[in-house]
Amino acid sequence: MDNPMSQRQALPIGIQTFEDLRTGGADYLYIDKTAYIHEMTKLPKGYYFLSRPRRFGKSMLCSTLQALFEGKKELFEGLYIHDKWDWSEKYPVVRIDLSGIKYTSIEDLEKQLTNALIDNCHKFELDLDNFKKSGHGPQLSELIRTLYERYQSKVVVLIDEYDKPIQDTLSNDDDLASKSLDVLRGFYSAIKASDQYIRFCFMTGITKFTGVGLFSGANNFEDITLDSSYASICGFTQHELNTCFGDYFDGIDMEEVQAWYNGYNYLGEKVYNPYDILLFLKKKGKFDNYWWDSGQPSFLTKMFEKGAYETYDLENLELSSQELKQFTLSNFNLPSLLWQAGYLTITEEIQEPFGGSSYVLATPNREVRMTLNMLFLISLTSVESNRLLKRNEAARSLFKNDLEQFEASVRAMFAAIPFNNYVQNNIQKYEGFYASVMFSFMAGLGLKCRTEESISTGRIDMTMESPTHIYVIKFKVNAPQPKDGERGEALDQIHEKKYYEPYLNYGRKIVLIGMHFNEKDRNLDWFKTEEL
Repeated sequence: MDNPMSQRQALPIGIQTFEDLRTGGADYLYIDKTAYIHEMTKLPKGYYFLSRPRRFGKSMLCSTLQALFEGKKELFEGLYIHDKWDWSEKYPVVRIDLSGIKYTSIEDLEKQLTNALIDNCHKFELDLDNFKKSGHGPQLSELIRTLYERYQSKVVVLIDEYDKPIQDTLSNDDDLASKSLDVLRGFYSAIKASDQYIRFCFMTGITKFTGVGLFSGANNFEDITLDSSYASICGFTQHELNTCFGDYFDGIDMEEVQAWYNGYNYLGEKVYNPYDILLFLKKKGKFDNYWWDSGQPSFLTKMFEKGAYETYDLENLELSSQELKQFTLSNFNLPSLLWQAGYLTITEEIQEPFGGSSYVLATPNREVRMTLNMLFLISLTSVESNRLLKRNEAARSLFKNDLEQFEASVRAMFAAIPFNNYVQNNIQKYEGFYASVMFSFMAGLGLKCRTEESISTGRIDMTMESPTHIYVIKFKVNAPQPKDGERGEALDQIHEKKYYEPYLNYGRKIVLIGMHFNEKDRNLDWFKTEEL
């Protein structure tokens, strides 16, 4: 029998700061990450940059660093770093958090920078109006120098979500993101100018943009995003779930938890998004899309529309280390952006014979796979999400092997695509369009799907799996109408190429599906199935 909730440590949902978590009037669950912090802070000077997706614990990490450098020893009682830190040393900490608002204009950004400087001045009983210099960058430099002189101690600078103003403006049609980058470049230049006064600087964000002036020069930030020593500095490992959560996972299928939420890989042990796990436990083990529902970046749809990527390409991508880690505003790399934002993860690192590394990417887990494909489906078809609710019938029909209902669901889905989607283009002529829509349609339901899988005789267009059946699918466009008794070109090709052979030993029934599409009607023209 489970222990009563009152005997458990409270889940720290909604707790924003390390101090509140440690002294908030409840015995909050805390996963000790201070061993990583100790490693990062043990040198007399350090500049570090960490990229992680949203809601991954970056802000809590900044808050923990702040409490550490401010010498709040009592908060670290019982933690790894407690007896390893020199508590006699205390440092003035300047913390800049750019995550608080939605940026829609340069005025928003400039106001937020002003407010951040004012907040730090109030903390140290200074008046920003008394600063001799004008401009956010020079004022930050003056603040750092003033604190150094007042406390006779070097200063710690923490900048959280440094890139949010750029992220928020990426989807604008004008050059607002570029203007935001220019403003931030001027602001962050204060860090390089203040190097002699700085003890430690830590910066978080989602994306590593070039051209911000942070990753070159005398105080080059060490990027620990893919440093295996820090792979678990944010997020929960499987070991931490097994050992730190008490009886919260009693009676819960841990394999399903892993399938839904685990899989983020930063070249170390895979981690869970902590937001997912905490919400999952609060909802008493209900599997749902918690991270996605917390608010997806608005720029993604725009990037999909510009990128012209087929959905299934994003399940087996290979990028160089340079492509993966950074990009410029003028040269977007959608897969790199999706990786940095947490929608793709590393499944394999390839050491190149000529030096350097390449990385194979795929979606990290079921939650992301479902929601990302839902977004792709909306982008591909312009069908509103509420009109796609009947897509659940398609999955239910496959689980029952009701192929008539499955055909009806597919026809309804393509019928819902607005005519405007086909204006000024010829996408309805290409098998790749129908394959992409079908993949997003089914993978967005959590169904296990594969596309363009290579075998010795060719490439299988698509396979789908249910607990009892494997469906092997071939798409054709504008194929001749089969005569009575004929299989049709699609099924004939499946037989000719023996696309079903790799699945003969799976222990499930195999169903072949041939789909012919007609570019005039932009829908199914012929649908034929055969069970082996």
